[in-house]
Amino acid sequence: MLEATFIASGKNMNEALDFTAKLMTEIMLGKQIFFETNKIDIFCNSADEASYLDKILWEHPKHAIFAHSLVNHPSSCPIKIGYPGAKFISGSDTLINISPDFPNNVNNYKNYLQFVVMDDGDLRHRAAETWTKCKEEGFKISFLEDI
Repeated sequence: MLEATFIASGKNMNEALDFTAKLMTEIMLGKQIFFETNKIDIFCNSADEASYLDKILWEHPKHAIFAHSLVNHPSSCPIKIGYPGAKFISGSDTLINISPDFPNNVNNYKNYLQFVVMDDGDLRHRAAETWTKCKEEGFKISFLEDI
């Protein structure tokens, strides 16, 4: 059974993207262990948000670089960043979903983190719908308000 871990990730999408960069650093350095992973797909809400995340992942952390790329740039990077309309090539074992909507092909992954923008508005509401969909799919669900 797939486990969906929902994580509060900020009060707006920019905070969520910054949170993603910070958490990716901790995961890649082994400081935050949710699971063991070799390849991670990160699904953003839009192409602009994916480009912004790509940019800040090159800047954060200051003393290390983690190979990553947008999905439309063919490479063997362990971290791929996608958005609606782009398609991940199979092979990653972890999906981090920054989009509040239920992801396609989530069952192709061993690990699933769903980031929740706590905006008390549309993004939070859509993430609640994703929670409901995960329950309907039979996923084991947990919520982390602070990590």
